[in-house]
Amino acid sequence: MFRVFSGSCLSLEDMDTIYRPNLVERPHVLGPGMDFFTEDGEPLRPQPGIETLQKVFSRSALDLNAMNSDAFSDSEQQETNSPLAAQRTLPVSTILNHLASETEKERTRLAKSKIVVLVIGDYTYISSHVVAKLLDMGFTVRVTLSDTTKPQLMDTFYTSEATNRISITQLDMTSSSALRDVIRGCRYIIHCGCPSSVSKKKGPVTYHVEAVRALFDGIRLAGKSTVKRVVLTGAATSVFNVNDPEPPSGMFDESNWNNAAANETVALAKLAFENEAWRIRTMLGMVELVVLLPSVTIGPSCTEETSEAMLMIQNLATAPRYFPFCPDVSYNFVDVRDVAEALVRALESTEVNQQRVIISNQCLSLLEMARIIKKLYPHLTPPTRIANTFMTLLVGTTQSSDGLSKNVKSWWRSLGVKRRLDNRRAVDELGLHFTPIEETISACVDQMIRGGEVPTRTRAPRHPLH
Repeated sequence: MFRVFSGSCLSLEDMDTIYRPNLVERPHVLGPGMDFFTEDGEPLRPQPGIETLQKVFSRSALDLNAMNSDAFSDSEQQETNSPLAAQRTLPVSTILNHLASETEKERTRLAKSKIVVLVIGDYTYISSHVVAKLLDMGFTVRVTLSDTTKPQLMDTFYTSEATNRISITQLDMTSSSALRDVIRGCRYIIHCGCPSSVSKKKGPVTYHVEAVRALFDGIRLAGKSTVKRVVLTGAATSVFNVNDPEPPSGMFDESNWNNAAANETVALAKLAFENEAWRIRTMLGMVELVVLLPSVTIGPSCTEETSEAMLMIQNLATAPRYFPFCPDVSYNFVDVRDVAEALVRALESTEVNQQRVIISNQCLSLLEMARIIKKLYPHLTPPTRIANTFMTLLVGTTQSSDGLSKNVKSWWRSLGVKRRLDNRRAVDELGLHFTPIEETISACVDQMIRGGEVPTRTRAPRHPLH
């Protein structure tokens, strides 16, 4: 006697008990197994299987109702209805979509591995993040260094997975012949800027101009170049001067230029670097050009090198309790990881071709930054008050280099002035999502704590660096 459930029109819906007469077994017409017949030679319907109920096609040509049946035994039905089974069972479409997605990712990664990106700019604060991001995305990367003996570089990027996708070349970035050889075979070039310490004979401005000329000359000398686009790292100081009047919109954008940079050597060098690039590109028209203009860059460092802005954060975090003052100056800040992300996105974005793009997150005063540090790290002693003009100038004349400003003149011009940058092009055309400024500051201070530069909760704060 068998309990059955059948969706076949041959079965009786009101019957749940079937008396089984003596049956005659015959081999399946299709495939292995047996068919059952009555003593009179009539086929038994439904065909009983080894189990009471069949949940799959029994391979019997006679078992018509089993072909589309979803029938289960009582124990199987309970198991199927359990929450664990529901979690374990995935629709076939979901599995196929997942496999297709993974396959597409692998194809994209394989395609990117055939694209060679040249990163110029030594192993610096920004370029180290750029190289790491390119390798993570699957690109093949060539890096130029002035010193290939840096062990940290080898430890960072010569991993088992990336060994075949990175090469390091020692060269002078102002030499077009040296650049020619390393440019051959590259599709994209990211120039992360010139080193801060350059030859005193040349000076920053001359060095920057020679570097950008050597770059484009190297592309020309490479013959039938494969280079499609060059992405240069300029500076937001090329957009405005602190003495410039505020635009009607209240924010400076890519259409603005710094016309008073002659008084600041570094700003003038960055401006000359960008201007020369646009001049050569307009004259020769060899490749596509994109210039990114990051503001004051802060964030965790991949190298031992840091920035003046990071020293500024360190000084704020370790300010002495007996002098809780800071100058009334403001800067536009951006996370170094966002700058690296923007440089990589700019390689293939059609929207930013032949464009300047400001990469900046938020404008903060030093006091606002100090308050964020105090909120995140109550045991630290950042300043809590704004110093008046006399106190600011007094500190400026007694400290030649304090990580906050180079000289009294720059302080005097910056006091109480807040110049904001418009980052809409980076958001709308590059699709950049900026890291919250509190998260950036937290990453900075955490790294300093790990390095022993900023005290932990159990250590007394030390005086800032001078």
